Amino acid sequence: MDNVLEAVIRAVERASGPVFDADVYREAGFFVLRGAIPAEVVERWQLAWQAFYDSELAQGRNVNQANPVALTEQLPPALATMYQEPVFAATASHIFGPHVALYNHRFVIKDAHSRNKVFLHQDSCYHLGNLNKCSMFVPLSIANRDNGGMTFHAGSHKLGFLGDAGEINPDSFDVRWPKVTPEVHPGDFIIMNSALWHESGPNLNGVDRIMADMILQPADDPTGKELLAGQWQTGIFYSPANYIRYFSSSRVLKIIKYEKELQALRQS
Repeated sequence: MDNVLEAVIRAVERASGPVFDADVYREAGFFVLRGAIPAEVVERWQLAWQAFYDSELAQGRNVNQANPVALTEQLPPALATMYQEPVFAATASHIFGPHVALYNHRFVIKDAHSRNKVFLHQDSCYHLGNLNKCSMFVPLSIANRDNGGMTFHAGSHKLGFLGDAGEINPDSFDVRWPKVTPEVHPGDFIIMNSALWHESGPNLNGVDRIMADMILQPADDPTGKELLAGQWQTGIFYSPANYIRYFSSSRVLKIIKYEKELQALRQS
């Protein structure tokens, strides 16, 4: 285990720069690609975000109580298609090969309506299809420890999917993974293995943390939404939306049933 941690620590020291290193990414579970997006592209996105925020969100937004940082409002076209910028598929091709597809695209923000911390978790447990996925976090504002920037437990993806969804207790493991909270600026973006443990602290300074979260995967995954590079490697597809419809009985359906029964008892 000491050798594993030493390799992760060495990788963390190299997990940031202007050129993506797939070997470092595989070891650390993340990589910060610096200055990768042209300034004029970033400015176009920022202007679109400001117009969208002023017209749709400034007076309040539909906050998802289960995940307050996840934006639920429909994005304008300029922001809804950010994932089509070529650098994202080009970077993912170093991980997945030449055939790359989109799994999901959304915004995760920390504004006046969602300043609290996000607990330690991994994303794999919330995905459908194959586990071979990565997130690309694209800031339209500064993101750091002061305004709720993301903290990664480097190397934790090596443990794979932990078998359930929710807050991870790192003290239940023998190994202590190095924690890294990189500061990122517009023009940078972060590539993260979907099994990597990550969290974020509260927004303490009131500077809104605005970040796109696009999930990419190989084009052989049947949950692919859009082909970004190469060719489709599968002829079957299904939607991850409203996934409980695929079950006649499941843990989630049982929870829903028990919550309804509990509510009925309280009202009786």
